[in-house]
Amino acid sequence: MAQVHGSKAKLWIDDQAGTCRDVSGDYNTITLTRSKNLPDNTTFGKGDVQRADGLRDVSLDLSAIFNSSGCGTEVAGLMDNIWGGSLVTRVQFLPSGSVSGSPIYTASMRVQNLVHQQPVDGLVTLQATMQLASGSLVSACIA
Repeated sequence: MAQVHGSKAKLWIDDQAGTCRDVSGDYNTITLTRSKNLPDNTTFGKGDVQRADGLRDVSLDLSAIFNSSGCGTEVAGLMDNIWGGSLVTRVQFLPSGSVSGSPIYTASMRVQNLVHQQPVDGLVTLQATMQLASGSLVSACIA
């Protein structure tokens, strides 16, 4: 696959009613992090550490421009509703956009933290961290 410009990314998040919403237009930074703990184990007489395959985790760090076009219908309202209701929601991240052959990552996630920043001399922004809530991250290719 060819190199891809970051502006092509797509982010879809299900709202409270389960409707898949394209919120790509408000976000300007998306960071998908996959981690795994690798517990050490060894026994007496061995000179090296061995690591067991451990628990996996996924987080999604998001930054957006605050959009107040309609209370509850814009990205800030969507994230407020998900956070406030402690909802587990489906998130789909397409780093290359919706081009055939591109990867799509899907997971059931919940909002861990939600931050609104309002500097006196700049744009109002929203930052959120979403954590894997159940299941695992599914990686697929767009047909």
